[in-house]
Amino acid sequence: MEIIVTHLASDFDSFAGMVAAKKIFPSAEILLPSSLNQNVREFMVLHEDDLPVFKEISDIDLGSIKKVIMIDTRIPGRIGQIQKLITSAETEIITIDHHQRSREDIRTSKNYFKKVGSTTTIIIQEIIKRKININQFEATLFLLGICEDTGNFTYPNTSFADLDAGSFLLKKGANLFVVSKFLNLALSEDQHVLLEKLIFNSWKIRVNGKEILLSKTISDIYVEGLSVLTRKLALVEESDIIFCWVKMKEKVYIVGRSDDIDVDVSKILLPLGGGGHKLAASSVVKDIDFGKVEKVLVDSLKKNIKRPVLSRNIMTFPVKLIEENKSIEHASDLLKKYGHSGIPIVNSDGILTGIITRKDIDKAIKHGLSHAPVKGFKSGEIITATPDTTLEEIQRLMIENGIGRIPIVSKNKIIGIITRKDLLRSLNYKEVQDLPEIGILEEKPDYFKVNIKERIRKLFPESIKDVLMAVSNLAKELKYKVYLVGGVVRDILLNKQNFDIDIVIEGDGINFSNKLADKINAKVWTHRKFKTSVIVLENKRHIDVATARIEYYEKPAALPDIEQASIKQDLYRRDFTINSMAVSLNKDNYMTLLDFFGGRKDLTNKKIKVMHKLSFVEDPTRIFRAVRFEQRFAFKIDIATENLIRNAIRMEIISKLTGVRIRDELIAIFEEESPGKPLKRLYELGALEKINIHVKIDTRFENKLIKVLSGYEKIKKFYGECLKRWRLVFCMLLCDFDENEIIRWCSEMKVRKKDTEIILSSVKMKKNTVEKLRGRILNNSELYLTLKNVPAELQVILYSYGSNIMQNISNYVQNLKDVKLSINGDTLMKLGFRRGSEIGKALEKLILLKLDGKIKNDEDEILQAKNLLTSVFFKIN
Repeated sequence: MEIIVTHLASDFDSFAGMVAAKKIFPSAEILLPSSLNQNVREFMVLHEDDLPVFKEISDIDLGSIKKVIMIDTRIPGRIGQIQKLITSAETEIITIDHHQRSREDIRTSKNYFKKVGSTTTIIIQEIIKRKININQFEATLFLLGICEDTGNFTYPNTSFADLDAGSFLLKKGANLFVVSKFLNLALSEDQHVLLEKLIFNSWKIRVNGKEILLSKTISDIYVEGLSVLTRKLALVEESDIIFCWVKMKEKVYIVGRSDDIDVDVSKILLPLGGGGHKLAASSVVKDIDFGKVEKVLVDSLKKNIKRPVLSRNIMTFPVKLIEENKSIEHASDLLKKYGHSGIPIVNSDGILTGIITRKDIDKAIKHGLSHAPVKGFKSGEIITATPDTTLEEIQRLMIENGIGRIPIVSKNKIIGIITRKDLLRSLNYKEVQDLPEIGILEEKPDYFKVNIKERIRKLFPESIKDVLMAVSNLAKELKYKVYLVGGVVRDILLNKQNFDIDIVIEGDGINFSNKLADKINAKVWTHRKFKTSVIVLENKRHIDVATARIEYYEKPAALPDIEQASIKQDLYRRDFTINSMAVSLNKDNYMTLLDFFGGRKDLTNKKIKVMHKLSFVEDPTRIFRAVRFEQRFAFKIDIATENLIRNAIRMEIISKLTGVRIRDELIAIFEEESPGKPLKRLYELGALEKINIHVKIDTRFENKLIKVLSGYEKIKKFYGECLKRWRLVFCMLLCDFDENEIIRWCSEMKVRKKDTEIILSSVKMKKNTVEKLRGRILNNSELYLTLKNVPAELQVILYSYGSNIMQNISNYVQNLKDVKLSINGDTLMKLGFRRGSEIGKALEKLILLKLDGKIKNDEDEILQAKNLLTSVFFKIN
């Protein structure tokens, strides 16, 4: 037997979720909870004939239950008497829930979770996927469940999936009049009385910068709907966070509600036995002194409400400033260069005296005042903040004063600035819940909750961990800020090994590198123009160290000019969000992950997302990298990013790149495990055509490349470093070029002369070599003469051409190519051979004899050499 259950005091989401779940589990019986919310109870009485049959616990043989489907909860204590059954090892437990994980969760056979506003939404998605039919009444009930838990799609936990589900239900005829009626029941007389008491007894407290509304009272009778009254009280008092508790008879009923994404009421109510989700939770407590509830609640508030985000945490620094005597024209040039819409003005002592905006500058230029000093156009009143000003206060200052930037001042000096963009980015960033998002039929990994220190311990060898600790110690000594950045951070989250260590310093990176190299006994090379260094360790591994910097591009595809910056600015200049994260190596927050731009979220969603709209214009090599990462990780370039790529390609931006940069990006792609996939993607995007590669990259080419690379894996051990994978792919891409086109293309791409000659020879020799090898299995001497001057790359390509050719090449690389004679030219001269070509011809003839088995040992070599000396061949020649 299968049963569907939900929590006590069932609301519309849990009630509708049970009915929806029966559409997926049709053989299961729905067990009616012992208590229902008032609006659910009234709905059930009115629509009893339209609802499926509900079972009471007394109707069920508990011993026959083999499967329990729990809806809208994972906590056994919330489902009443049936909890005893689900602890049995023989019972299969399935949970479908949108609430976050708690310590009280049951271990289940299957745990279906999604970060949505309603459990009903999760089930509706599966109904849509399975194409299960629903009628108008069911659509109305299911919409009631979604609307109640999302506040009619207005609560912060509402997701696009909730809206999609709601749209689907409306198409199925959901009745909005019924939805409105049952979600907005008129208050009873008892509820009015209780609400008045709650309003009269309410007060506000502040915890870590958050204002919280509290209210408590005692009622002689039980009044249901405390959750509804709590929400109404929050609306009356305009409060985002509220807790109400009421003693009714022998129990204390507690409700918490939050419209602040940073305040998790379910965690706050845990000490009082509460359950629910971040934005709505409740608890019913017996045997507790009514007066102690407040203390337990306030203690939990102080423990669980994080310290507020301060301006020092999000401000941009260092700040671009302009002295007040500089001209309007100079200010305009600065704003163009840095892409700012305003800039602070300081006097000769560095004291902030005002701000000038792009609008002010444009007006001045329009009136012919480009030469005038900026001090004549600065703002009147200066609104500033300190490093300890909270984010909420920053928001209030911007709104009340109608400004888009606030300088952060300490000791009369400007040390940072917060722009409207900084504020919005911080306000909109939402921490993802603990539990990974899981659909009914698919599971997604969660990279958000990773113990960085533990991951590094497992992934890195001791030598690298020792270096990271040395970096941390030196940063403390020099009072620098230091971070592990880039691809290595991405791969730590992906649980992949990557020993390409990149370190960024808020300070003098070159000075740091020199001191670090001394401490760990390593060599260091510096590039002062770009403020970077490379430290080479004894084991030949290297560490890249850079000063935190921002980059400016004078023109598309040019190398950038750089200036010193903060870690946040440094990360913003990077290519994609998944590469824009950092790990702190500073003692005060060692191994803390910094993610300003949503990199973790894009890792979880498997998205390649560019950092800003001009990224591909400034550096078109990012087009190649986007495709490489997309195919390497089986991710997807997001729609907006792909549109930017296509626009950059249409604008011919790639053609502005130097050949060496294109060459290096192509080589990086060719060294990927499956280069055919990124090549095919570049072809589809039109990028290859822009670099004059016109071969069609389709499934046929991709399969051919797979076969060739399979041959490469078998043959490379016989050639070592002489055989290059990237040259192999170049040969395939240029196979239809004539000699002059190959030379010209390789010259444009700055391919070295030696590599060009190998590619050219491979293309030129291909047809003739195929003809010689295809017809039959050659004897050893014939095979040697055929292949000894054929580039290894061409041998690999031909290896995939069929059995005869494959067998010939296998014989050559395994048995023939490294055959040597014991004698040499000196030996032949002692036997009487003349110096010059005669010796070379004789040695080659001897090799052929040895390959064909006519020379068995050293004595045979001498004997055959003497025979050659007296032969007609050498007398004639």
